[in-house]
Amino acid sequence: MARIEESKRTYIEELATNPRVNLMVLSERINIAFHEDESEVSLSEKIAEKLYDMPQLITKLLQQEAIEFLLQCWDMEGESLIAEMYAREIEQLHFLGFLSYEDDTILLNMEAKDNFFFSLKSRRVQEELEEGTRLENILFGMLFLYGILDIYECCQMIQEEMFPELTYDELEEFILLRIVFWQSGILLRNQMNSRLLLASREVENRNEVFIQWSLREDLSWKRYSEDEYKNLALGNGIGGWDGIPELYDFVMKNIENDQYKVMMIVKSLVVKIQNGLTYEEITSAYVNLLDEEDKEHQRILCELIRTLYKTVPLYSLKGHTRTEVEEESQEARFHVIQGGKE
Repeated sequence: MARIEESKRTYIEELATNPRVNLMVLSERINIAFHEDESEVSLSEKIAEKLYDMPQLITKLLQQEAIEFLLQCWDMEGESLIAEMYAREIEQLHFLGFLSYEDDTILLNMEAKDNFFFSLKSRRVQEELEEGTRLENILFGMLFLYGILDIYECCQMIQEEMFPELTYDELEEFILLRIVFWQSGILLRNQMNSRLLLASREVENRNEVFIQWSLREDLSWKRYSEDEYKNLALGNGIGGWDGIPELYDFVMKNIENDQYKVMMIVKSLVVKIQNGLTYEEITSAYVNLLDEEDKEHQRILCELIRTLYKTVPLYSLKGHTRTEVEEESQEARFHVIQGGKE
């Protein structure tokens, strides 16, 4: 258990406890000019000044869970909680100088509370946080499906179906600010057309994905509903594709009975399929999890993998499955020409 107490540091001193590289990243994201050899204190002074002038940046930087945890801590001063359950939130809040965690004690920065308490408690901020979470989950779902997002095209999809008032500049700003705390994506810039790209760390060969996109320019992005994107985000990229429940049950009964480890096995298999590995490459990697003499269970596992191989969307196919592309190809081959012989 961690006790919640007041920090004796000023807000600038609290910010300066961050590694200098973190302060440089934050300065870059909120558009502060700095020098490579600038001190932690100097960087912290500039960051504090910018956040005091533009407190709305905080809600764009921090995830909703982090601000809710901060509000909870402010109400629990002198009490205790299990800090390990909030490791990600504590990391974000320390990054912005709201608190630190030392010797099983959460130290709240009171200068930060004095300056930001009322703005973070407002109804407007709560609405902005909810909208930010909604947009974030849509983006995560898209990232799990497509592997790499062209932010310009991504914005068009979001505008058409989910956020009609969203502008490209707003989306780009949101990603540039929020990605500081995202573990799953990295930013790329196309040197030819300057377009911004967001790439999943689960994509094993980005160049191959780009090549396949260019070879299939006729293939449009597979559109999913907002709920489907959000469910994928909440499910860590595992969707309700045919074969997922059966594979999960099979692994639980025959390979591993720890739920977390089972989920990691299923997740790693899905990622291999999304990256375009062949059926043979995937099956050879996973049948080894079974006893070499257990031919019947090996056969069942191969059948389960084959089902997923056809129903899991591929990065190179812009979120389409192999089955969908094969069916479209068959329809094109056997298209009936109207106006034949009477």
